[in-house]
Formats: sequence, structure tokens, C-alpha cells
Amino acid sequence: MTEEPRNEGKQSSSVAHHENEPKKQELTKRNADFMYRLRKELKESKLNDEQRSEALIDTETRLLEAQKTGKTAKQLFGTPTQRLNEIIEGPKKAKIEAQNNNMWIRALDNGLIFAALFAAMYAIMMLIEPKTITSTPGPSGLLAIILTSAVGGIGMGYIYKVLGSSKKRPSVWKQAGIVVIAVVLWIIFYTSFGMLPPVINPTLPFYGYAILAVAAFGGRWYLRRKFHIVGGIF
Repeated sequence: MTEEPRNEGKQSSSVAHHENEPKKQELTKRNADFMYRLRKELKESKLNDEQRSEALIDTETRLLEAQKTGKTAKQLFGTPTQRLNEIIEGPKKAKIEAQNNNMWIRALDNGLIFAALFAAMYAIMMLIEPKTITSTPGPSGLLAIILTSAVGGIGMGYIYKVLGSSKKRPSVWKQAGIVVIAVVLWIIFYTSFGMLPPVINPTLPFYGYAILAVAAFGGRWYLRRKFHIVGGIF
């Protein structure tokens, strides 16, 4: 006889407790319809289950927050297809930006253009005035071109990393100092590489320089296309 009132008291307190709990915010009909159509498009995409789940949670969270100010899914994301494109393109943009800021990819990009320009210049000189090369063959040697281009590429990659950052960009005087030091060091290396013996630093005939120039230009074109590199020396 005494157990029933106790149970009734527990039930009533439980009901009262649930009534006092804040109701979970729900999407409006339009926003819920947007999520339904987005969910269908995500299923047809090439994203994996984890990526789909993260995208849906992020989208719904942002919609619930936007509802508080009266914004709709269309105002926030456009159509479900536009939102899907934003979800897919987001990681791609981040990856491309990371590649563009990678010092070593930048170094290779700049090194290839240096090699292409040096080779093209020496090819023209061999065609027009070959004596200018035969009289001072050092800097025009194959190994000297490769090493000079590599040093120049690394130097330019470092400069781009330091000066290209909008968050940690040094003062104008520091920027000028870094550039001057880099140029002076590059000239020193260029002169040093020109002193390499011909045995390990042979000069090339006209067609040799021409082939090297085309190969370097082609390699750089492929590199920039593969890693979506923008900007640079040229």
C-alpha cells in the first residue's frame, strides 16, 4: 500500500524534471528540406562516410545558429548543390594553398626556371657568339648551371616563404636586407661554381643547351600544373 504513492511520486518528479529540460532546437521546414536534399547529394558524391557525416553536422550546426537571426539555408549556402561544391572544394583549396606555401616546391619551381633561362641564354650565345663561352667556359658548364640554379631556387623559395607570409612579414628594411644578402650569396656561389674544372663541368654544344632549356621549361610547366602553383619569378 505504501509503495504506490512512492512510485507515483518518483514518476511525477521524473515528468517534472523532463518538462524543465530545455527543448532541443529544431530546423525549420525549409531548412530541414535543404538538409534532406543535401543528404541525397552527399550520398551520390565521392566523399567517404566520415566526410559526409562531418559535412552534415557542420551544415546543420551553422543552420541552427543562423536560424536565430532569421537566416535561411538559401541565404547562408545557396542551393544544396552549391553547398556540396563548397564542401568538396574546401579541402582542395586548402591543399593548393599549402602546396603554394611549400618552400621546397617553390625552390624546385624557381630552380627549373633559372636552369631554363641560363640554358636558353647560353644556347643563343653559342649560336651568335660562341667565343664568349669558349673563352670563359666555367659559368656555362653543365654542373655550374645545375648548382647555380639549385642555389638560386632554394634562395628564392626561402625569400618567398619569409616575405610571402602576410601574418609574419618582417619590416621593409628587413625585407630589403634579406633580398640583398640572398643576391650577394648567389653571386658568390655563381662565381665559385664557375671555377669548377672542365672535367666535371663540361660545356655543351648549341643543341645541348637547347635541349636543357626545353626540358627545364617543360619540367616547370608540369610542376606548376600538378601542384597548382601560382606566382613566382615568371
